[in-house]
Amino acid sequence: MRFPIVSLLIPCLVLLGCGGVFRGGGGEARMVSVATGDAVSMRPTTAVYAKGFDASSADFYISDLPPEVWRSGGDVSDHSGSILHMHVFISPKAGRTPISNQASSSTARWLILSSGRVGVYGGGGFALKSGDVGDTSLGGRITDASMRLLRASEGFEDRLGASRLNASFTARHDPEESALIARTLAALTAHSGEVK
Repeated sequence: MRFPIVSLLIPCLVLLGCGGVFRGGGGEARMVSVATGDAVSMRPTTAVYAKGFDASSADFYISDLPPEVWRSGGDVSDHSGSILHMHVFISPKAGRTPISNQASSSTARWLILSSGRVGVYGGGGFALKSGDVGDTSLGGRITDASMRLLRASEGFEDRLGASRLNASFTARHDPEESALIARTLAALTAHSGEVK
């Protein structure tokens, strides 16, 4: 699978500083800078999930990129968009699990692709699922997850810094598509360097 990454003199094409949250497709997602209020939003056109390593965990993949990005593994230098991966590892139970935005029940990675440039934000927060892992479709939301830029390719401009992620989604159970997106996410991340 090849993912040539090219540096262009085009500014990051994600919607930073926009006012609204996009809705449609598989839900909505928005990451807002704690310091400046700048934001990046996504209107997912793909939302899939796969079972995790136990009965309560699941991996969600939400993206506004065209499916050929992960199905054909071609040149992505002309593409701009996002992939959000959420790994929900605990299903909160009343009386036994802290149910609070300050608790953590999931990890999140938001990869931003802008004309070949890659930035990967990561963090964790509190997620709730609506339904059971293994259902044909499974919804959920993550609220005020703490995020920061972890990896970036040359020329990627971090205009968010420390951020908060909010997302709600409904994803179809599709282990095969989830695996393809996971491989693409790993390949694109490999073309970025760790942010110190």
